[in-house]
Amino acid sequence: MSFIKNILAPLLRRLRLLGPETARYNDLKAYPMVNSITLSTDMNTLYLIDADRAIPFALQKEKMILVGLLKGQIAVATSLSADEMADATAGSTGTSELSATDTLLRGEANKSGTVKVEVTPKGQWTVVFNRLFQSMALIGAVEINPGLVSEDPDPFRPKVFVFNLTEFVIGINRVDNALIFTPFRRVVKDVG
Repeated sequence: MSFIKNILAPLLRRLRLLGPETARYNDLKAYPMVNSITLSTDMNTLYLIDADRAIPFALQKEKMILVGLLKGQIAVATSLSADEMADATAGSTGTSELSATDTLLRGEANKSGTVKVEVTPKGQWTVVFNRLFQSMALIGAVEINPGLVSEDPDPFRPKVFVFNLTEFVIGINRVDNALIFTPFRRVVKDVG
């Protein structure tokens, strides 16, 4: 039946015997959606955007929001509290020191690879996920002046920081008026 409908429908539309085509829900094809992330406009919440929902994660001082990869898809989780982290890492040997050149594909960080950006009323930051390169980018600016009539308009200079998610899990938290992005090297455990 659908074969006949697909052949006859264009002909009947040209003869103006059939109205314009409307897509029915049953006719739509489903395509797998790639998870994505973004920050709220007040930069207090990180959202993981899935196929049918947006899952909020509050950015706070006490716990980090961890962003990493799980089978090629971006995944977000809440870290343990500071006390629980101290207990969990008490017997571990620790990880090697990270440098800024190891952690960032683009942008500048401090010596440990941590990126700290100011949250101001005139600024805006957001995060995006690039599935092709398996990376997360922090894009934004601290001073945005969109004045329409200004004698000397300020040039818009966005800053971009790109994190490699194949080698790192990125911890994000907000302390006072700053967003802090801390890279942690992924640990692969041998099973055997």
